[in-house]
Amino acid sequence: MPARSRSQPSRPRRITAPPRAASIVVRTLNPSIATSLSGIGSLVVRSSATAARFAGDAPDLKALAAEADVDRVVMGTLLRSGSEVRAAAQLVEAPGGTLLTSHTVQSSLGDLFRLQDDIARRVVDALSLPLAGTAAPTPDKPHDARAYEFYLRGNELARTYKGLVPARESYEHCLELDPSFAPAWAHLGRCHRVIGKFITPTADSEERAEESLKRALELNPRLSVAHKFYAGLEADMGLSVRALARLLGEAGRHGNDPELFSGLVHACRYCGLYDQSIAAHAEARRLDPNAFTSFDQTLLVSGSVDRLLTIDRPRHYEGGDQGIVVIALGLAGRREEAKAVLAEMRRVGPAVPVFQTWTEYLLAWLDRRPKDMYLNLGALSTLKIQDDPEAIFQEGWLLCDVGEHEQGIFHLRRGVAKGYFVVPTLANAPAFD
Repeated sequence: MPARSRSQPSRPRRITAPPRAASIVVRTLNPSIATSLSGIGSLVVRSSATAARFAGDAPDLKALAAEADVDRVVMGTLLRSGSEVRAAAQLVEAPGGTLLTSHTVQSSLGDLFRLQDDIARRVVDALSLPLAGTAAPTPDKPHDARAYEFYLRGNELARTYKGLVPARESYEHCLELDPSFAPAWAHLGRCHRVIGKFITPTADSEERAEESLKRALELNPRLSVAHKFYAGLEADMGLSVRALARLLGEAGRHGNDPELFSGLVHACRYCGLYDQSIAAHAEARRLDPNAFTSFDQTLLVSGSVDRLLTIDRPRHYEGGDQGIVVIALGLAGRREEAKAVLAEMRRVGPAVPVFQTWTEYLLAWLDRRPKDMYLNLGALSTLKIQDDPEAIFQEGWLLCDVGEHEQGIFHLRRGVAKGYFVVPTLANAPAFD
């Protein structure tokens, strides 16, 4: 974990124990400790996903320090024997590798929050520069060890699209055992939203997501991850101004959280604030050079196609959905290049039906086959992606591009009516002359 110092579930079910693997605990304990450390205003904590790429018996501290722009790294090992966990953490200087301090703590599996709070406190005490404040203790403590294991397993599964459905089940198991654990409610809300939007048609997915996120915030009104997920849902539901206000308020209280600024890239764009969206991206990347944002979508709607095609993408996000690049190249008249990117995108993308349909739709657009575009849009009609005002507007843009102006304008109007404030795009993009 690198750091930079600076001046109620839907239905009852039979519960089975998740795999008790120490590796799951290791991967999920890191971000939990990072959350505790991020409460210090003068400390910028990088994403643990950045450090994960350098994991190993002898991590390359020089490469890590250069890529993540850090001067301190927390390293450690974790061993498990039965219900006992023993963690050894070291704070080292980067890139030289000088050991600044080390700490060993032992805890029961059911008391991992005490473990992470203890490690975070010791690390802060050892930092060489004066810091304003101390590591905040984790506010949300599970009351059941098995519930926490289900939560950790859900976090692990939710990293991929194919894991979202079993992740949702893990969070539900967690909440059956411990209904007062706010982070599980927040992540369950995200699962409801993303599954209904991209994977399985679920008519009430937005309502279920909102219920879960509201429950999380009732339990902990300052839970940043719940606000971030809720803002994304609000933008989908046509409440982009409310989403923007929510994230600005949280960023004012937690100004060193790159995830909040990543969310602001999205919310500002929906509100037509393109310059502010670009500024939010710059701040997210200042806080974490590998922060993932929807900056490329902002560049597309702002007409900065050339810049979009040359932006630096974090290494661990390369591949997968490069649809915005395909669209940018197509709108620039570079269709053969767009098809090449699309072919690679289809090769490495997630094996979920909506992704395959999405790529078929883009290919039909590049080939100027409007009938096939309609066919693929019809295949997506039961998913909540078709209610996202940004997706609606984008579909209208591409339909207009192939000469289907009547249907295209219908989509454009529908997207704007749902709170997608794209006045700068409509005023400046040559497509709308």
